[in-house]
Amino acid sequence: MPHIVAVHTGAGNCSHETNKLLKTLCKQVCDVVSKLLADGQSATDAAVAGTLILEDSPLTNAGLGSSITDDKKTRTEASICSRLSGFHCAGDLENVKHPIKVVKVMVDATLKNSSRYIPPRIMVGQSAVDRYSMLDPAICQTNICTRKSIKAFHKAEKYFSEQQSIKRRKTGPIEVINNMENIKQEELDVKKEKKENKTVAPDGVQDTVGVVCLDRDGNFTCTTSSGGSVFKYSGRLGQCCTHGAGSYSTPTCGIVTTGNGEQIINKLLAITVANKLSQCGDPCGILDDCFVEGEQRMCGFLAVQLEGQDRATVHAHHTLTNMVVGFQSGTMEKPVVRVVTSHAPVFIQTVKL
Repeated sequence: MPHIVAVHTGAGNCSHETNKLLKTLCKQVCDVVSKLLADGQSATDAAVAGTLILEDSPLTNAGLGSSITDDKKTRTEASICSRLSGFHCAGDLENVKHPIKVVKVMVDATLKNSSRYIPPRIMVGQSAVDRYSMLDPAICQTNICTRKSIKAFHKAEKYFSEQQSIKRRKTGPIEVINNMENIKQEELDVKKEKKENKTVAPDGVQDTVGVVCLDRDGNFTCTTSSGGSVFKYSGRLGQCCTHGAGSYSTPTCGIVTTGNGEQIINKLLAITVANKLSQCGDPCGILDDCFVEGEQRMCGFLAVQLEGQDRATVHAHHTLTNMVVGFQSGTMEKPVVRVVTSHAPVFIQTVKL
């Protein structure tokens, strides 16, 4: 069976210039991964190779440049979901640039296991780093902060500090103010704070990245990697570490998600969308169907669905500002890359494998 790769760099509040750079990054991933698949590499090996490229880029919120937590550290996570090996993930990995390498060692241990000991499928924290760095010396802890991630942290820190100040003001003891000038000044301060809070989101990707691969043997593998949300709690795990939320694969479909981790986990978004795609094949209303009316939604997905033996449909849909996606099949000379904007948040294209 021919092959296909699809990739997204996460959803975010990106400028035109940043989107151009992300499109180039998507093309690079598609080109490298497509060649590996054409050479007979497994979907898992190819997807991991593509994820490593994403983790090496300071443009994404994965690996280098990951979001900084409330304790001023970086903690990354990643997952691999495959028909052959099942689901594996690792999270809360302090200063680990390539969390996908940790998960790949876990997958290899599962596939090679011949003893009574059952290798773990979920690992977190320093124990994961210590155990698997002995098996792969390339797994190491280093400073992965960038100027952009530090700037985003300070901006978020200021934002949450101001929110706490406003909350204390609203819930504190009520004081009688007789001076009208003081009342007017108070109103001006509140308006100023609201105006400043609207600009809290920095330019750049802020969500999980993902790769979907179908190899020549007809096996799907989905990989995800993330630095989590900026100013997140230390120890918090996102959708990468929840099977059926961040990624999911079936014999005919592979899907990865991005966006607000808590919303995605609560809805088990990947498996929910995969089931709906198999029923209707049209993602236009799928995300809306996953939420009740009036419920906040900050998420997106990228899916590849087989259409017979020689065709596949690439689906992308999000509810955020923009999302860069790319894909390349075995019959395509070069990848197709698109910026899916909030004005046209749904992308669907069927390609020959």
